[in-house]
Amino acid sequence: MRRIVPNIYSNDIERSKEFYSGFLEMKLAMDMGWILTFVSKENATAQISIFRNDENKALNNEAIFLSIEVSDIDVWYEKARKQKVEIVYPITNESWGVRRFFVKDPNGVTINLLSHINTN
Repeated sequence: MRRIVPNIYSNDIERSKEFYSGFLEMKLAMDMGWILTFVSKENATAQISIFRNDENKALNNEAIFLSIEVSDIDVWYEKARKQKVEIVYPITNESWGVRRFFVKDPNGVTINLLSHINTN
């Protein structure tokens, strides 16, 4: 496998565009109107695609849970607070060696933002 890309349906593609390019600072690599593909600026194989929900499919995006490792979790936490992104799990040092918090994207997807804790 070369990559795995999660696909998310959206009832508000513009809010999704703002969240993924604004808050998560991903590059909008493809915008065909009905699909947006976002790519990490640091890792081109880290991607997320957002599909416009034209067929009005029942969204169950709350069942989607993504984990994204970042270099400085505290910077991301402050950014989420300042931008009033919905934080659904507070920043926490977990016993297994990660520091993380969860946010909700505009489509109801939970995103686990995390950094590994330097235990040296």
